[in-house]
Amino acid sequence: MKRLILDRRLWPFPIAVWTAVVGASFAWNVLDLDRHTEALATTRAHLMVEVLESVRLWNARHGGVYAPITETTLPNPHLQVPDRDIELPSGKSLTLINPAYMTRQIAEILAEAVDGVDMDITSLKPLNPDNKPDAWEAEALRTLERGHGVTATFAGSGGGATFRYMAPLVTEKPCLQCHEHQGYRVGDIRGGISVMMPVGTLLSSSRTQRNRIAGTHGAVWLLLSLLTVLGLSRLRTQMLSLKKAKENQKALVQVRTRELREEIAEHEQTENRLRLLLESSGEGIYGVDTRGRCTFCNPIALQLLGLDRTEQIIGRDVHQRVHGMWHDSAPDCGADCPLKAAYERGKAVHVEDGTFWTAHGKSLPVEYRAHPIYRDGEVVGAVVTFADISSRKASEQQLRKLSQAVEHSPESVIITDAEGRIEYVNAHFQASTGYTSEEVIGRNPRLLQSGETPAETYEAMWSTITDGQVWHGEFRNRRKNGELFWEETSIAPITDETGHVTHFVGINEDITERKRLEKQIWRQANYDELTGLVNRHLLLDRLEHRLHQAKRDQERFALLFMDLDGFKEVNDTLGHDAGDELLRQVANRLLSCVRDGDTVARVGGDEFTVILPRLHGPEAGVRVAEKILAALAHPFTVRDKALSTSASIGIANYPDDGEDAATLMMNADRAMYAVKHRGRSGIIRFCDLKKN
Repeated sequence: MKRLILDRRLWPFPIAVWTAVVGASFAWNVLDLDRHTEALATTRAHLMVEVLESVRLWNARHGGVYAPITETTLPNPHLQVPDRDIELPSGKSLTLINPAYMTRQIAEILAEAVDGVDMDITSLKPLNPDNKPDAWEAEALRTLERGHGVTATFAGSGGGATFRYMAPLVTEKPCLQCHEHQGYRVGDIRGGISVMMPVGTLLSSSRTQRNRIAGTHGAVWLLLSLLTVLGLSRLRTQMLSLKKAKENQKALVQVRTRELREEIAEHEQTENRLRLLLESSGEGIYGVDTRGRCTFCNPIALQLLGLDRTEQIIGRDVHQRVHGMWHDSAPDCGADCPLKAAYERGKAVHVEDGTFWTAHGKSLPVEYRAHPIYRDGEVVGAVVTFADISSRKASEQQLRKLSQAVEHSPESVIITDAEGRIEYVNAHFQASTGYTSEEVIGRNPRLLQSGETPAETYEAMWSTITDGQVWHGEFRNRRKNGELFWEETSIAPITDETGHVTHFVGINEDITERKRLEKQIWRQANYDELTGLVNRHLLLDRLEHRLHQAKRDQERFALLFMDLDGFKEVNDTLGHDAGDELLRQVANRLLSCVRDGDTVARVGGDEFTVILPRLHGPEAGVRVAEKILAALAHPFTVRDKALSTSASIGIANYPDDGEDAATLMMNADRAMYAVKHRGRSGIIRFCDLKKN
């Protein structure tokens, strides 16, 4: 189905199906019309034959009748019987009229009375040569003798078309008076009554009906094809939009996932650096006398100063070698040197950011302390401890970067202690929520709760993060000004060296706009843009859901198909804008006629569908349909003009008229079209249509 919708090259297939269905319907209707036309002609011919046959039989049973001899009734030369001609005492001459003679004269009278009708008696062995059959009559007589009942056919075309009909003459006992010498016995077919009558008017009426049927089927085929193409086009557009939205969302999720992974990796890298810094840290220690000469040096100091052996520094002027220059490589730091103050003036010093120089002439950033050594109250030297702070300075620079990155992150960042009290929020948090850092520090993040996030979400969050796992989810929060907004949140626990959770860090992204777009896309996919009603896609979904629920609970429900009467005239006369306004007003009236749990959908053009669940009987749907017709009966005001419309409504009830969606929709549609054929503006249940 998805391939059919997306590939336009496959769209002719459903149109071909409609073509086959409509073509089959047209062929059946034409065949039925032809049968009906032939039946009418046959009935008329049969009535004429019945009249003649009855008169002929009456004559035969009475042995013929006598009639005065006139110019139109002369003695029958082919009748060779005694007393054929008699004379009354009054002198009036009479001649015997046998059945065949009487039948022929009655046929002549009927031909005079009914214009164009020609009737005669014929036989393959006629007594009267005038009764010799023509070619069609001869073939028809042979057909009758083979045991077929009657023979009928149409001949000619247009206004000169005729209908020929042949009924058998069966030999009865009275007939043997005249025909026994021909070898006939009772029950034999001795001839037939032939009727030929004009049927131009009948066939013209049939052609008119045939054209009407063709026009109706053509319109139905065109409408179905257009609706199919429009429906497939709309579904294709919606599916492509959804596909694109899904791809965009997927790409956004991938980007965000990659960013989060990079941030987590960067955090882990920073933590590793700090750990390595702590594990590899050490202090160098050396001593000097009052003249600055080295008296001792530990291995860490040797290593930090780039020396291999203690002999390279013991007894030598350490100050000149280690601290004889400023940061800018000036040759001597002079009397202001803090180290000289320690061993020359007995002053303890602490310099957090100083510079030493290694044996290789490279500067070494250090933090150092110098404590004077006293002996007998006099300064005899000093002890200097120093630590290489190269890694610390690099880490501090990195931490400053991280701090700036977090502070200026485009997403809200919040850090709490293990009890959930806020210790830090970045600038974006303050801009997003409206709260300043002073207002939230020390408080719980629940101050952002709106009450619209399910309690289960918070329970799952706490269960995950207290278990040491990272939690991802969404919150519906409230800003300081009361405005509601959506956040996509990731919360990770921070543990100490023993594995205990000490803090939680949360990264929040405002997804309010994304939620709005998702909701908009969903509504566009499931609701009619013009009327705000449910569209065909959501209707089918609700119908399937209703079928499942009705089967489970053994409930009844009704499906109403409604088509506005005369809507095309509104579009043609007032324009499509007026038609759209009328559809919106119709939609509002339909909603006013149903319950909150009912579904009203616009399925295309001026067609609407209503699902009425939980009904107590088959008549309940009719009552709602009557209510709809009554609501539509009131005039509509469109562009200061009063418009009137009505509707043709077909009803299919579950489970009486179908137990699946396709059957119910087809039967409701058939019932609706039956209303159209019967004059519009009415209601027909499919069950009533089946009875008729």
